[in-house]
Amino acid sequence: MKYVALTCVLVTLAIGVAFQPEHAGTWYFWAPLVLVYGALSLVALFRMQQVGSLAEKLMPRRGDVALGAVIAGLLILGTWIGRSTLAPVGTPSHGWLLRLYLQVGNPETLQRSVKYTALLLLIPICEELVWRGLVLGELKHALGPRKAWPLGALLYALCHIPTVFSLSDPVAGPNPLVLLAAVGAGLVWTFSANQFGRLAPVIISHMAFTYFSAAQFRMPF
Repeated sequence: MKYVALTCVLVTLAIGVAFQPEHAGTWYFWAPLVLVYGALSLVALFRMQQVGSLAEKLMPRRGDVALGAVIAGLLILGTWIGRSTLAPVGTPSHGWLLRLYLQVGNPETLQRSVKYTALLLLIPICEELVWRGLVLGELKHALGPRKAWPLGALLYALCHIPTVFSLSDPVAGPNPLVLLAAVGAGLVWTFSANQFGRLAPVIISHMAFTYFSAAQFRMPF
């Protein structure tokens, strides 16, 4: 369980640093996430190789792209409904959404930049290796699959608690959007990885969800 504890501590610190308001739209937003998730993904690969599950979890199969696209589409639809309900345009709570968009950066810049697009795709890959590869694997070994996947999803969500305060709005107050998205998406991805026993569909889903949420299908200001 030491890998689980290490992941929770390092990811919480990385998110806490990345989502500071002064880092909005800069490399200081991306750097902590890339460094921490990059290092932990190497640990995840080493650990999966050590226990003999690396090939099984990463081996792609026919239908993975379609399955990942369906999961991503459902998640994107869910977040649109959630944002429309929690942060509708013209209300004080819409400030939560604007704060989040400001932190990630201009969508046109993200779309036109090869390096930012690469980061939008790389970070989800690393996240899945870490959370649904390393953490879920360790929890399943210690607790069994029935208890492991909800606990893994809960830990993933809890690491996003710093965003509630760092993305708070002066009028609307503490910002729950990232935390709620992490709860919903974390449950879906962790359950899916637990059911499939492999990561390819979940990685594809996470990559598509992150890219389209950040750079394409944003709600209007």
